[in-house]
Amino acid sequence: MEYRTNFIKKIITSIYDIKVFSKYAKEGIFRSISYAMLLTLILDGIKGILKGDGLSNFNLSNIMSKIIVNFGIDFLGLLFNCLIVVSVALLFTIFMKMIVKYIALYSLTLYAATLPLIIKTVLETLNPNINFDTIFIIGTLTYVILVLKYIKDEIIKSIS
Repeated sequence: MEYRTNFIKKIITSIYDIKVFSKYAKEGIFRSISYAMLLTLILDGIKGILKGDGLSNFNLSNIMSKIIVNFGIDFLGLLFNCLIVVSVALLFTIFMKMIVKYIALYSLTLYAATLPLIIKTVLETLNPNINFDTIFIIGTLTYVILVLKYIKDEIIKSIS
């Protein structure tokens, strides 16, 4: 029987514990995309409520439609930004002399994007006129490189 971590624990551990990323990446791409989808939906719902989209006329269907549209845009943006991060991270794996499967790296990147996504959502809620995708990409890439370095060090320790 395989052990699966619940969603809330994944959010918390994805923020601070780089030891769990290799385990999360082994769960597969479908679970990591599902995680990213649910996280994006929750953050967009919170952002929609905090921004007060449509609260002036109390039209629930208007609020929900805006949240769904924002979710679609933000989720596709997340997937695309993670593709950029994975492409650059693959170059770093070459310099680190590591061989990493593309799907595993993409899955790892989706989990590593948790904290940058939360920060990006907060910043976009406070100032919606500025695009914070560059900060998101740099933050996620930094986190992915730290995770890859940790994984490489663990592999070297296990061999020695």
